[in-house]
Amino acid sequence: MCEWVHDRRIDGEPSHEPTLVRLTGPLHSAALRGALAELVRRHECLRTRYPVVEGEPMQVVEEPAPDPLPLIDLSALPREHREREAVRIGEEALCAPVPLDDRPPVRIALIRMAPGEHLFLVGIPHITADLWSTTLLNDELLALYRAGSGGRPAHPAADVAQYADYAAWQRRWWDETRTAAETRRWRARLDGLSAVELPLDRPRPPDRRRECFVVDEELDAALSEELRAFARSADVTLFVVLLAAFHALVGRAGGAERLVTTSLVAARHGLAVQQMTGPFSDYLALVGDLSGDPGFLEVVRRVREECLTAHEHQRLPFSEVIQRMDPARELHPHPLEQIGFDLHNLPPAVLDFGGDIAVSELELEPVEDGADLVPWIADLSFDVYDYGTGHIPFHVILDGRLFDATSARMWADRYRAVLREVLADPGVRVSELKAVPPPAPGGTVLGGREIDVGRVERELESAADVDAALVMIRQRRTATGLRVRELVAYLAAGDPPGPRAHDLRERLRGGLPAGWVPTVLIARPLAEIRRAAAARSAGADPADLLPPPEDCTPLPEGAPPPTDAVERRLAGLWREALGAPPASVTERFFRDGVGDKDAIAFLDRVADDLGIEVPFTDFTAAPNLLCLKDIWLRNNPVTRIAQVVESETTGAE
Repeated sequence: MCEWVHDRRIDGEPSHEPTLVRLTGPLHSAALRGALAELVRRHECLRTRYPVVEGEPMQVVEEPAPDPLPLIDLSALPREHREREAVRIGEEALCAPVPLDDRPPVRIALIRMAPGEHLFLVGIPHITADLWSTTLLNDELLALYRAGSGGRPAHPAADVAQYADYAAWQRRWWDETRTAAETRRWRARLDGLSAVELPLDRPRPPDRRRECFVVDEELDAALSEELRAFARSADVTLFVVLLAAFHALVGRAGGAERLVTTSLVAARHGLAVQQMTGPFSDYLALVGDLSGDPGFLEVVRRVREECLTAHEHQRLPFSEVIQRMDPARELHPHPLEQIGFDLHNLPPAVLDFGGDIAVSELELEPVEDGADLVPWIADLSFDVYDYGTGHIPFHVILDGRLFDATSARMWADRYRAVLREVLADPGVRVSELKAVPPPAPGGTVLGGREIDVGRVERELESAADVDAALVMIRQRRTATGLRVRELVAYLAAGDPPGPRAHDLRERLRGGLPAGWVPTVLIARPLAEIRRAAAARSAGADPADLLPPPEDCTPLPEGAPPPTDAVERRLAGLWREALGAPPASVTERFFRDGVGDKDAIAFLDRVADDLGIEVPFTDFTAAPNLLCLKDIWLRNNPVTRIAQVVESETTGAE
C-alpha cells in the first residue's frame, strides 16, 4: 500500500531490496555487458528518473549510458577480504537510500571475485518495474546474453511501447468527465463504509506515519493441501477461500459487518500492455460483506462475487480513488489504506545463464538500525505465497506504532485456527468462530484509547457557557459517503453568544489526556440532551434520541485569524498556493479540489521561505497554520524568529 511496493524506506527516502547472486563458471562478461546495454536501450523505464516539480512528479528519460554495467574487481584482495568486501557492497546497496530525482534508481554491478567467479548485483525498485516487468526483463536479458555468448545474433521482439507513453495515454483518458463518473461509482460502492476498530496495543498517533514490521509465518503442508482441495470443491480460487477467512477474522475481531481490504494486482488491461515494462501493478479494493452473520460458505460466495465485480470495473488509478474518497483528509485511518491481503503465485524470476554457470543467491542483512522496517501504509496486512504444492508461507505485516511483535503471532495463530474451523464446518457462522473473541462491549474505545466519556462531559460542563453535555463515539457520514468514527459532544449552550468550538477544545486540551478532545461539537436543546442521558442511564442507546452529526450544524469554530508575524508569513504562502489566505489559524488546507500535490507544493514554499522541512504526514494530521507554526517554532532558535518579525516589520514600513 505504498508507492514503492517492493521497496523499503530509510529516513523517509525510498530504497529497494537488491539481489546479489554468485555466478560460478565461465561467464562471458562482454556478452553480459552487451545484453544489458541492449536491454537498457529497449526499455526506457530502466533509464528514467523522477524529479518532483512544484509538487508534481515527473518522468525524465535519460539517454542510454555507454556502459551500463560497472565492474568492481576484487580479485586482487585476499580471499577472506574479498568476501567481506562483496557482502559490504551488497548490504550498503540494501540500506542506501535511492535518489529518484538526479539519476535513474536502477542499480546493477558486476563484481569479479576470481577467474570463473563473479557476483551480480541487481536492484530494480518498484517505481521502475513491477514483478511482472522484472520477469519480462529477466527473460529478455538471459536470451540476449545466451545469443551474445554463443556468437549468435540476438532476435528480440520488436520494440514495444514504453511506460511513459502509457502514462501519457492514461492522463488523456482520465479526463474530468470520466474521472467524475468513476468517482460516483466508487462512492456508491463504498457508501457507509468506515475503518475497522482493530484491537490495538497502543493508541493511534495523530499523524499518518507508519513504521511497519514483518513476521514470517506458515500454514503447514497438511492444512495447505486441505485448503486447496476445499477451493476446488467449492469451485473458487484459493485466493477467495483465504480472503474469506481473513474477512471473517478481521470482521469478528473488529466488530465490523462491512470492511474493505486491498490486494495488489497486475492491472494490465488488454493485450497491448502485456509485454510492456514499468510500474503497472495497482491495488484492487475488495469489500467484505459480513452482514446478517453469514455462514462461511456464504462468505466465500460473497467474496467470489465481489472479486468478479471489482476486476471487471476497477480502472481508475487507486491513488486517485483514495484522494477522491477523502478530499478533505478527514479519515484517519482511511478505510482503503487500513487492511491488506495479497496472494502471490508467480514464482520469483530465476537467473539462468545456461552453460556451465552455477547460480546461487547470497543473503543480505541490513546494516543499520530500523532497517527491518518494511514500506507499508496499512495497519494490518497478510502476504501469502502459494506455488501449488507444499506448505503455504505468509507474512504478517503490522504497524509497529500500533502493535507489539507478539500481536503478529496472535493474528497468525487466530488465522490458522479460523481456517481449521471453517474446514471442519463450512457452515459455521462468523459469530460462532471460537478462535476470535468479539470486541469488548460498551463502545468507548477509539483509536486504541479507552475514553472516559463521563470525565469529558464533566470537563465540558465546567465551562461557564455550557449547561449540559453528552459525549459518545459515533460515526459521522462524510460528503463522499464514507463514515468516520469520532468523539462527538452534544452540548446545551448557555446564554448567547454561546461557546466557540476553538475555545472549548483549548480548554479541554489543558485538562484531558491526548485523544479525549471531541472532534465534533454540536449545540442541541437542553431537554433533548437530558432525555438522551436518561436513556443511557437506563441501558438504552442515546444515539437513538440524538440526530447524527452530519445532520447537525456544528458549533461556530471561532478561531482567531492569523495575527503574529509567523502566522502572517505562513498565511502569505498559503495565499500563493491556494489563491486566498486562511480565514483562521485552524482552517483546514484540504478541501474538494485541493489535494496532496497542492499540499506538497505548499510545503515546498514553506521550506524555501522559512527554512523548515515539514513532513507531509505530520501536516496531514493537522493541516492548518497552527500546526505549521508549532513545528516551525520548535525547530527555530529565537534569533531566527526575531528575523522573521523584523522582516515583517520592515515590509510593513
